[in-house]
Amino acid sequence: MALIATPARRRMVMIVLLLLAVLGGFIRKFAAPASTLHDVGTLLLVLWLPAVGNLIAYLIRRIPRRPQPAPELPRAVFPAGSAFTPHLQARLEAIGALPAQHADCLLLVAGQAFTARLSAPMAQALAAPQPQPIELLRPAAALPRLAPGTAFHLLVGTTAVATGRVEDAAANSLLP
Repeated sequence: MALIATPARRRMVMIVLLLLAVLGGFIRKFAAPASTLHDVGTLLLVLWLPAVGNLIAYLIRRIPRRPQPAPELPRAVFPAGSAFTPHLQARLEAIGALPAQHADCLLLVAGQAFTARLSAPMAQALAAPQPQPIELLRPAAALPRLAPGTAFHLLVGTTAVATGRVEDAAANSLLP
């Protein structure tokens, strides 16, 4: 029959090791300095080392760890040189500093992000008359979540640069 290590048995072993170490300390205290009994006391006193090591390991396991950051996933991008095909129109309102050259962005809706792009660089698109056409990288996945009237945040990287509201979601017929 195999001996199974349980927390209760580990605690019992720890208590026994600590009691033997205390006994070794008493023996060393009262034994003659160069005697065999003094050496046995020293040996028993050394038994506290693995017990304290186990105690320290136990306490370290109890320290809460910071969660690991989510791995950076490769971001899907529009194919280079592909034609702009609008999938929806939305009214946009800038809320932060606008990156001048970026047309690619993320639409954040209720905790889900969809890769999108505007017909012009971000600063120009937000300065132009509203509503603006937006192309979605995966329209089949995004359009069911972007019904007319849906509010969203427009992100460039991890920075929110605008808020928006979907005006119309008609496939391929939204060119200005």
